[in-house]
Amino acid sequence: MKRTLAAFLALGLIATTANLAQAHELDHSDNDSTIKLVEPQIDESATLRQALQNRKSVRKFANRPIEAQDLSNLLWAAAGINRDNGGRTVPLLGDIAIYVAMEQGTYHYQAEEHQLQQVLSEDIRGRLSAQKVVGTAPVVFIMTIDDASFSDGMKRAMEKAHGMDFYYGNQVAFSTQNIYLYAGTNDMNAVVIGGVHRDKIDQMLKLKDGHHAYLVQLVGYKK
Repeated sequence: MKRTLAAFLALGLIATTANLAQAHELDHSDNDSTIKLVEPQIDESATLRQALQNRKSVRKFANRPIEAQDLSNLLWAAAGINRDNGGRTVPLLGDIAIYVAMEQGTYHYQAEEHQLQQVLSEDIRGRLSAQKVVGTAPVVFIMTIDDASFSDGMKRAMEKAHGMDFYYGNQVAFSTQNIYLYAGTNDMNAVVIGGVHRDKIDQMLKLKDGHHAYLVQLVGYKK
């Protein structure tokens, strides 16, 4: 049976878009370090089957910035709020902290406000991995997990069951899959890169003890 992405969204998996403004035209608030993202837009004509059919890993990107609407939708799909009680588009045991590395700087995604808070004013994309392709993507999503977002009881249960990394890996995977699905239905390429300089990223982002980068995901328009 054919489903629209509206039904897909009810499962908290994906949003789609109309492309509007260029990334360099993102709406800065009175505080220049904060970017208020535009509201996510949903294209109800795309189907779940199309999203799954088009999901793939591709390492080639057009040399142009991600448009503001697409950036907003990608972040919302990855871990945005999709209902009044604060629930997210992905299942969360604790929380996932997503950082966005672009030419103009690196930002932390704040889901409750649906905005980006700048943490670095420099372009760090080329320093995240030995793989040169990482520096060519217009947007690099840095997926991190903070131990502090999990209760002590939750951590004990997780460690006893399968180990912390099992659950942390699953949490990151939910968000990266949603990004893949969104990209596949919006003329974009995406790829996850696990071979990254994790310790170096932690240092660059000034992550506290117990907060670590796990992998990055590259996104850009098709060539």
